[in-house]
Amino acid sequence: MFHFKHFSLYHDNSALKISTDALLLAAATPVDQVRTVLDIGCGCGVIAYCLAWKMQQKALQERTAKENVTKVDILQKNALQENIIQENTSEEKNVQEIIGIDIDAPSIGDALKSKEIFPQRNYQNLLFYQQSIQNFTREHHKKFDLIVSNPPFFVDALKPNTLQKNISKHNDTLPFEDLKDAVCQLLAANGRFFMILPANESERFEQISQNHLFKFYQLLIQPTPSKPINRIISGYRLLPAALTKTCPMAPACITETLCLRNADNNMSESYLQLTKDFLLGIC
Repeated sequence: MFHFKHFSLYHDNSALKISTDALLLAAATPVDQVRTVLDIGCGCGVIAYCLAWKMQQKALQERTAKENVTKVDILQKNALQENIIQENTSEEKNVQEIIGIDIDAPSIGDALKSKEIFPQRNYQNLLFYQQSIQNFTREHHKKFDLIVSNPPFFVDALKPNTLQKNISKHNDTLPFEDLKDAVCQLLAANGRFFMILPANESERFEQISQNHLFKFYQLLIQPTPSKPINRIISGYRLLPAALTKTCPMAPACITETLCLRNADNNMSESYLQLTKDFLLGIC
């Protein structure tokens, strides 16, 4: 079991254990105006659960802001309280649905087991399915505000001895072309897709998806100041229909950088700030 600051997750039977990549993706992905989430290749559900926690905190902040109204008369306060009560009793309008899919049965088993101990709110539905994204796309037609993925990325590389690790690390079962097609079909018109990949593979996915998705954000990640970028978190949106060959200008991509460790090998302040809501021992 892996212990975060506010919850714990099972990952003992999962193809891949909880990793820095998954944590970074969850921590860096914004959840503003997000009600529906799809985690493709969710493994033990770590990204889904971290996003569910962030969505809880966002909902709490929004509700607290409504309650902290100053210089209003008693009638206005009563009306505000009545609105909050109505919100609490009308949760079908504000329900949050987080879905994780993975083809590995033990990983989904861990995700479902963690659901029994996760501090889930009554306005959240956390669902996990053992299913490929190809089948999920054929069977589901709903749109998602947010899609995330920490996908397998090795191509034609030496494979581990176990089938479970082969599937989790190599993209034989989830080619980038299929991932792109799924995102294009399942992402809401104003939705966002966030993923983490090694630098070379990130560039390859961008090339594959360039006629369908545009990158509006990227976080370049370095292990230390002296080492090259080895991971990129990318944010994509659907390519607007108005962008044609005669008008090829997509919005500019915002680029940020994150160095995980300082030159002295201690965790950097930027990393600590990004992950402070999740990792134990960080204030």
